[in-house]
Amino acid sequence: MAEEKNKVASESVENNSENTVVNDNSNQENVTENTLELILGEKGFEYYLNNKKKVTLYAIIVGGLILGLLAYKLVYVKMLVEPKEKEASEELWKAESKAFDENNWEASIYGDSLGFFKGFQEISEEYSGQKAGQIAQYNLGISFINNREYENAIIALNKVSFKDELLGTITLGAIGDSYLQLGSVSDALEYYKKAYNRRENDLTSPIYLMKAALCHEIEENYEEAIILYEMVYKNYPNNNNSINAEKYSESLKLGSPVFKFKKDTL
Repeated sequence: MAEEKNKVASESVENNSENTVVNDNSNQENVTENTLELILGEKGFEYYLNNKKKVTLYAIIVGGLILGLLAYKLVYVKMLVEPKEKEASEELWKAESKAFDENNWEASIYGDSLGFFKGFQEISEEYSGQKAGQIAQYNLGISFINNREYENAIIALNKVSFKDELLGTITLGAIGDSYLQLGSVSDALEYYKKAYNRRENDLTSPIYLMKAALCHEIEENYEEAIILYEMVYKNYPNNNNSINAEKYSESLKLGSPVFKFKKDTL
């Protein structure tokens, strides 16, 4: 009899325990729904009740996207991109030191023969996805110009895609300079036009207008040259080129070009 009483008591405890759990879950659901109703408002909560599965699916998708973005930021950017960018910047600094401090263009392009540092060419290829790689590509082109490797300069600079107002414009102008050194005046003129038309400003526009005018003079298109010279001294009167531009323009109008060229020497 005592055993039967204990069994009944045990079952009663188990039943009470189960009931307690059910009641707790019910209370938690009520609290959650009340909280959602406060957050979503009456209409939003009503929509949630009618579309629980859809809302839950959307919540999972959005949560997954947020976790993905966090993983990208914390893992990919912090652990992979930033360390590689730092490494690229350090390599770039060594090559820049040779180029701009020592004017050793050969070493800055191709690196040290003993392998102590990399040149712009190797850096631009190895770190093509980093900002430092793009800067190395630009420096490579400028170094080729200074090393009188004009064909290589054109190839290198055509791979540069700066959105920056000044550097992007100077890149186009440098390609024009390379073509002019090779004697291809029409190609040089094309790039000078791109340079002064890219983004008008008081610094670069007058420079490339002057160079484009020079190309017109080489080709004996004096009227076109006069137009460009006038643009310089009328639109940019405070620029250092304005005085020369006016002088060259007046000289051309009098039929006496300041510059005289023989086409077969270019």
